Amino acid sequence: MKNDAKTKFYGVGVGPGDPRLMTLRAVEVLQEVDVVAIPKSRTDRESVAWEIAQEHCRDGVRVLELELPMTSDRDVLEQAWQAGAQAILAEIGAGHSVAFITLGDPSLYSTYSYLLRHLQPVLPGEQIETVPGITAMAAAAARLHIPLATGDEPLLVLPSAEDVAEHLAYPNLVLMKVSRRLPELVRVLNERRRPAALLTRVGQQGEQVRWLSGAEGASEEKIDYLSLMIVKQEGDCL
Repeated sequence: MKNDAKTKFYGVGVGPGDPRLMTLRAVEVLQEVDVVAIPKSRTDRESVAWEIAQEHCRDGVRVLELELPMTSDRDVLEQAWQAGAQAILAEIGAGHSVAFITLGDPSLYSTYSYLLRHLQPVLPGEQIETVPGITAMAAAAARLHIPLATGDEPLLVLPSAEDVAEHLAYPNLVLMKVSRRLPELVRVLNERRRPAALLTRVGQQGEQVRWLSGAEGASEEKIDYLSLMIVKQEGDCL
């Protein structure tokens, strides 16, 4: 494999949705690389990460689509991660620098971490650079003008909304992947008198910000997958 200082693999966080919230380093990398690798749950779906990043990419950059399905089947996922890593290694071996773009930050619940696990045994450390990005929860707190946590308060981030009742002793909660459990979540939070805000597609077209109420708890509405909740203590102003 070619070990050219310019031939690198980058994991680039493109932030929560607004292209203006990408870091200067992220933009620099996207202007330099030969290939931008984008994760797609299916090859016929648009990549949200690419929609955010593309205006910062240089003209003529090549896009490498990696099909990384949304499934809980570990064998299917391992095969997809391995195939994605091999596609990236082939580009690097041909002397092409590659940036894998991901929503938010590449170190927080990102497919990048799984790809990196397959790439690190092959690529030397100096050929890898991880570029952090603004997380959706940070953008959501900024949108609401509230802190995620203050003083010595703990902050708990749950990647799934299951069993949230077991964690309501925490003063500050961020709930990810809430789209399938909204009515149940609202019911539990209302019972425990915990104020909460629901934010969908923060910084993107179609952004929605809602303060939840008991009436909404009875709703069976479907909400966008890119939704999260910030849960505070009773008396906190959201």
